[in-house]
Amino acid sequence: MNSACAKNERSALAATPILRLIGDFAVEPADLSPTGRKARALLARLALADAPLARDRLSALLWSRRPDAQAHASLRQCLVELKCWTRASPPLLRADRETVAIDHTQVADDISLLHAACAVDDVAVVLTRLPAHDVGLLADLDGIDEAWDDWLAVERARQGEAIVREVLAMAERRLQAGDVERALAVADKVTRFDPCSEHAARLVMSARWAAGDGDGVRHAWQRIEDALARGIDGKPSVETAELYRHLSARPCPPDDLHPVAHTAARPTATPAMAADPDARLSPQRALFLGLAALALALTGADAPRSRSAVAAFDAPVVRVEPIELRGNDPVEDRFADALAGDFARFAKASRGAVRVLDTKVAGRAGDFVVRVAIERGGRQFVSESRIVDSLDGSILWSSRFAAPADDLSRLRERTALAVAGLVNCALTLNGRNDLLAADTDRRSLIFAICDADTAYDAPRAIRLMEELVRRWPGDPDTLGLLAQVRVKHLSHEMDPAKWRVERAKVIDTARRALAIDPENAPALTALSQTGGGELFMVEGLPLLDRALAIDPEYPAALMTNAVGLFQAGYVQAGVAPAERAARADPTSIYKALGVVRRHAAAGKMRDAMERFAEVEAIWPGHPDLAEHRRRLAVELGRSEAAEIYRVAAAEERREFDMLLVRQIADPSIDSREVDAAAEAEFARYPSTAYAMAAHFTRLGDLPKALSWLARAPIRKTDGQWSLLYWPSVAPLRRDPQFFAKMARIGLVDFWRRHDRWPDFCSEPGLRYDCKSEAERLVRLGRSVSGGSAASR
Repeated sequence: MNSACAKNERSALAATPILRLIGDFAVEPADLSPTGRKARALLARLALADAPLARDRLSALLWSRRPDAQAHASLRQCLVELKCWTRASPPLLRADRETVAIDHTQVADDISLLHAACAVDDVAVVLTRLPAHDVGLLADLDGIDEAWDDWLAVERARQGEAIVREVLAMAERRLQAGDVERALAVADKVTRFDPCSEHAARLVMSARWAAGDGDGVRHAWQRIEDALARGIDGKPSVETAELYRHLSARPCPPDDLHPVAHTAARPTATPAMAADPDARLSPQRALFLGLAALALALTGADAPRSRSAVAAFDAPVVRVEPIELRGNDPVEDRFADALAGDFARFAKASRGAVRVLDTKVAGRAGDFVVRVAIERGGRQFVSESRIVDSLDGSILWSSRFAAPADDLSRLRERTALAVAGLVNCALTLNGRNDLLAADTDRRSLIFAICDADTAYDAPRAIRLMEELVRRWPGDPDTLGLLAQVRVKHLSHEMDPAKWRVERAKVIDTARRALAIDPENAPALTALSQTGGGELFMVEGLPLLDRALAIDPEYPAALMTNAVGLFQAGYVQAGVAPAERAARADPTSIYKALGVVRRHAAAGKMRDAMERFAEVEAIWPGHPDLAEHRRRLAVELGRSEAAEIYRVAAAEERREFDMLLVRQIADPSIDSREVDAAAEAEFARYPSTAYAMAAHFTRLGDLPKALSWLARAPIRKTDGQWSLLYWPSVAPLRRDPQFFAKMARIGLVDFWRRHDRWPDFCSEPGLRYDCKSEAERLVRLGRSVSGGSAASR
């Protein structure tokens, strides 16, 4: 334990600690001040929060460049440094598994004390607490982290404006009450704290005039003129200039008369003095907020730093406001906090386009705001999401989801996915470097398209996209996205004639986009999915490589690439794009579990289990977790499978997959029930044969595995052959019959054409050489599948 903590625990906090946030960070008493800069930043951030903050949000703020698990570990270490705060009696800092909060009843800060003093017109405290020169919030804590710097820039502007507003409101009350001397002292100090505050300058001029000091009025005017000459506008506002002319033209009250006696001459009668201090931002503050907006548009947890300043000023910002709780329910609180964590991860992945706010702030033209409300009604929970115009508050999109209290994980996922999908879609259609479309029709059409697309309403999404293309022609991005929407809803389950018509439309749209812009990543990604054969995901890999060379972080291309690589047998290569796709869309459990599967299939079971634990912590109780828990247990072996079966509910044990788990756990049981269930499943879904081949390989029954492999279809497989790439199925891959099956599907032809062989070709114990076996099959005429040729 460090000495500060030891001393703190001995003294039992005889005095209330006070955090100094204006200027350099400090703690009174000093022995409570942590030595680490991030520990100081953490204390400051908690002091400025009105409610507990999620660990996700804090770790993303202070360690934005680190993976989530590492960032959380760093936060835990930071809290260890603050153990004198967490172990005090009573605790000054409270940290649980989800949130961290400072106890505002036990800890004070100079900003809160300043606001409290203003509320009761305590001039002495205000003059003591307000710095005598222009210093910023937490002046010594710059450069801790890019995300922290972004937040700090905005918070400095916000807190500075709030302090000046409250202090000057008090000074104005003192002036109206006739207390000219103290009003002047306060206003004069504000002009030193914020030299460009015109409201402070007007108060000083009025107080000087009321005190009979004509030279002081002129001096205050010259000082604000000089300060603003270095700002954006370059000169004082009309209101300030009018007040100066008005006061200069009138004789000051005699020095021996109290200004209250001269009601007709009181400066409060002038329009400038009656003006709302918020009616006009000072030019310096306007510049500061403009630079902060630039930082928000340009930067984030993983933002690139190379965009031009011009583009930065135009880029829209999506502001996610605090979640509104309409009830007083602890479950609501936990749900809202978990959802806020989803939004924090989404913001971290957005490259600065999305910012999670702690309070509602004034909007900027071209931005839009996300608002989410949570309400409980009996056993039902409801989430209402809205995206609104930041200036006029008009609703651009809304959604409403409901779920029973025992299915909140799914409700949370649906809410976060809907918001994230809408935001990503709207930013993409609008143009990520362009302010939100001023054209009301275009803006409404964009959000209508995104609503239809996220709701999987294919006909409406395509119809609206076609209208957008028709009304604003020649935009390759819009055409590329239309191709993406079309291919997203292109299904091999369609009537074949209809499928061919829709496929032709995708190809035509993508080619039109590429004719205008050959480097259109959405069009290339859409084109990669138009193959007509069994291997369309695999055959699309070259086009996906082109798309990712243009935009390495394009989410649709990343996820499709990960699946295509895995189906092609490039198991290790499929891990990285899966991870990048999950980082790009952190609200998707589907993508997160895709990373788990890729790690497990690549034989990285420790990584797979760690990632699964992270997913389970983020989406506890989600229905998709059970399937992946079974997959991992089967891969790990008999004891893990036995444990999964032991804890399964009675109805779950009757499911087909659980019958297989049971047989893995105890191979000695009578297999007739499994065999009968497998035949029934095969009759409904013939591609089940691949799963059965993998299952019997794990059991060590290779003849039975090969029998199921022989029965497995080579058409309408849904890519199920890729189940045979998992590590536990290695014995089956060693048999030449496996390679022959891959040839019938068309994979051997693909490997030969690209001279890139799958990972299993280098596995130990293989009873054939892949290249030699491929050439042998060519001579026998068995290496090319009609499905592969059709896909090309």
